[in-house]
Amino acid sequence: MKAMVLGLGLAVVLAAIVGLSLAVSPSGMQAQAQGASPAVPANVRSENGAAVGQAVVRWDAVAEAAYYRIGWVNMETFRVVEAEDDREWLDVFAFHDVVNRGQTDQTLSDLEPGVQYAFIMASVGQRFGNAAGWSNWTYLTTAAAEAVSCPTNAGTTPGAPGGGGSGSPTPTPQPGATATPTPTPAPAASAAASGDYDADDDGLIEIASLAQLDVIRHDLDGDGVSVHADYAAAFPDAMDEMGCFAGCSGYELAANLDFDTNGSGRADAGDAYWNDGYGWLPIGDPETEFRFNTTFDGNGHTIANLYIRWTDTNHIGFFRATGEDAVIRNLGLTALRIAGGPDRVGGLVGDNDGAIVNSYTTGRVAGGGRVGGLVGLNSGSVSGSHSSVPVAGSGDRVGGLVGSNGGSITDSYAAGAVTGEGRYIGGLVGIIGNNSDGSISSSYATGNVAGDGDSVGGLVGYSGGSISNSHATGNVIGESQNVGGLAGYSSDAITASHATGNVTSESSHVGGLVGLAKGSNITASYATGSVTSESTIVGGLVGSDGGGYYSSGFSIAASYATGSVTGNGTVGGLVGYFSSRRSSIAASYATGRVTSNSDVGGLAGGGSSDSVTDSYWDTQTTGKPRSGGGTGKTTREL
Repeated sequence: MKAMVLGLGLAVVLAAIVGLSLAVSPSGMQAQAQGASPAVPANVRSENGAAVGQAVVRWDAVAEAAYYRIGWVNMETFRVVEAEDDREWLDVFAFHDVVNRGQTDQTLSDLEPGVQYAFIMASVGQRFGNAAGWSNWTYLTTAAAEAVSCPTNAGTTPGAPGGGGSGSPTPTPQPGATATPTPTPAPAASAAASGDYDADDDGLIEIASLAQLDVIRHDLDGDGVSVHADYAAAFPDAMDEMGCFAGCSGYELAANLDFDTNGSGRADAGDAYWNDGYGWLPIGDPETEFRFNTTFDGNGHTIANLYIRWTDTNHIGFFRATGEDAVIRNLGLTALRIAGGPDRVGGLVGDNDGAIVNSYTTGRVAGGGRVGGLVGLNSGSVSGSHSSVPVAGSGDRVGGLVGSNGGSITDSYAAGAVTGEGRYIGGLVGIIGNNSDGSISSSYATGNVAGDGDSVGGLVGYSGGSISNSHATGNVIGESQNVGGLAGYSSDAITASHATGNVTSESSHVGGLVGLAKGSNITASYATGSVTSESTIVGGLVGSDGGGYYSSGFSIAASYATGSVTGNGTVGGLVGYFSSRRSSIAASYATGRVTSNSDVGGLAGGGSSDSVTDSYWDTQTTGKPRSGGGTGKTTREL
């Protein structure tokens, strides 16, 4: 049988509860409400507490309320009572009055773990006074002992249900005080099939229309429960026992969706979600408790012609922000057009803390800083995903797939051209976070990259994390320093990676693989593209180690460069210049033609020969008889 969601069953008794005017005081006497009743609390919702058997009820503050009345029903007990002839549902309805001290949440303890509860709220003018109106019901299945999540800013813990916060017994509403309609009995599972929003019983609510897609913003944890009227309209049977078999835990697409609702071939003013030119309102919010934080499975379906133009707003994408428990998988966004604000703009997610798996975007994306074809800022994981989106950014940290990466990227790629006016521009990622808090593995970029600021690379603009088994094939053009075919700047490990695109710069520290390698370990990697700069310190593999005898330096091992290298001073077939005593080159070589007006070398333009071991350059193909380290060999010898 389907797991039962109460919904409209309790909704029909709201009028009866509103009408209750009598309650038993702790002494057994009746208390009558005095004065006008305050407004009904809005936006009432519930979530699991920090401990087993706790629930946190949240609401919008009502300034004029003297007390908040929180009522609840154990749904398993409700169903038992419903089946008995001599009992009414109010026998199992409990409530607790809370003094209004400006709070907007309350923790209820000693609830039964793993059981569905229904909660409701009212404001009253005095303790045990009348409630002129009640909120909508909110539903929660309490966490089992092995699966408890901690709420944010949980309220104080009152006495157990059946006992007041002061230790006195909680008053019980008198069933005889007013005529009380009986809640609607749950329909049989066979009767629910036509309106079931989880027909395949996998715990994911099925999305088959744009209207349903739009309202998931009102149920960000995907449990199938929302008090919002639009949600009920999009899922008309959702509150009529049509829920998930073992509790809902997210969403899945049941069909391809298209925002081109007027059939014009693109998103425009005639479409349902044009929104006066702003387009789609992204789902979720950057605040932790309002991020999209559940599963969204595209099931291989696509969402076409997504249009967003929120150029003054940060965190822009199909989803604004996702939480640590979010999983977006098997989803394609095609022909999207996104223009976001100054910070964190992505085709799929603006700010991702969750996992993105086997998903992709096509179209185009533009924004300020931290802009990516798939994700703006990634602190979670991206795997098996790609973006074929031209990406443009007016600020720092712009990438073909991810703008700024503090998480992990694996088995993914970007195929669109990337242009940026600021720093840290990369074909796959603009920047990998400092202090090794980010990584790229088994991934690549094929688009051309152009940047005005420093640190521009075919794969990554600035790499403060590790890169392994990855490559870039696009041409790279930089107008400032630190420009490389794979990474503009690297301070971490690069392993088994390569770049094949041509690299051009107007400034210094330019390399076929890395422009500036300061503190970087480069192993089993290579570059084959030509490298050209109008300035100095240019290398076929690496531009420089950043200079300074005591700087962190670099290590290069089992690596090579074959492209031609051209610059104006201090140019080498493998490395332009290295000065740190911590820098080293081992078991590496260079074969490309080297051209410069001064300080030129077949392997290194300048450096310490003591730091170079078992490394060579081709004296014939490079055209250079000397080098700042290494051993020259003819083509035949090499």
